[in-house]
Amino acid sequence: MNMSKIKINSFTYFFIISSCLTGMFKECLILMFIIFMHEIGHIIAIKYFNYEIKSIDFLPFGGLIKLEKNLNSAINADLIISICGILMQLVLYIVLSFFNYYSLISNDIYNIFCKYNFSILIFNLLPIIPLDGSVFIKSLLEKYFSFWKSQILIIILSSIFLLIFLYFNYYYELNNYLIAFFLLYKIIMYIKELKYLENRFLLERYLYSFKYPKVKIIKNIKNMQKERKHYFKIEDKLFREKDVLRAYFQSK
Repeated sequence: MNMSKIKINSFTYFFIISSCLTGMFKECLILMFIIFMHEIGHIIAIKYFNYEIKSIDFLPFGGLIKLEKNLNSAINADLIISICGILMQLVLYIVLSFFNYYSLISNDIYNIFCKYNFSILIFNLLPIIPLDGSVFIKSLLEKYFSFWKSQILIIILSSIFLLIFLYFNYYYELNNYLIAFFLLYKIIMYIKELKYLENRFLLERYLYSFKYPKVKIIKNIKNMQKERKHYFKIEDKLFREKDVLRAYFQSK
């Protein structure tokens, strides 16, 4: 993989420097190792599905991987990629437990590892944009709801769980407020990109030929769903998906 695609977020530099100044270099090193292995889990799955990685942005609580892929990509692939970081953490826990059992690492390092590994695992399971939990839940929603409705639902869920996160962490250290601010920023940016995402989703369906076994009859473009072939029922007549999308884009 091209190393130029890997970026260290400025927030991460701040975290590393502050950790060194406060005598928590060992904790910082262990935390960065866990985050690195978490992202390796995602990368293995991404390479398996032959997706292209645009960039990897490392943060103190995880990484953000941007991919070069269609919005109409396989839902099951998105589900697997989203959980592979957490699966790698579970594998890491088993390996480190083995090392600790045979005294290959100290109890101090093992206890620090367990603390941070558990925290990152639980944090990434939260259904808040852009965490792994939100990708997993959004992919599940896309199995049963329209693409548009799935985006709206994940934004609502993200907002609710961000408020819950703040409620349980408002009295803790500054880092939690910085994390909450970052998550809020990501949710706002996602909302701003909604129209772009919808148009990209529709344009892909118009330009490329996706073969889906399931057929669905709908009345509105916003009812279009991933992994479904659509026919539009308009005034008791059925129209092909591409014909409706052609008319839609020509009217723009």
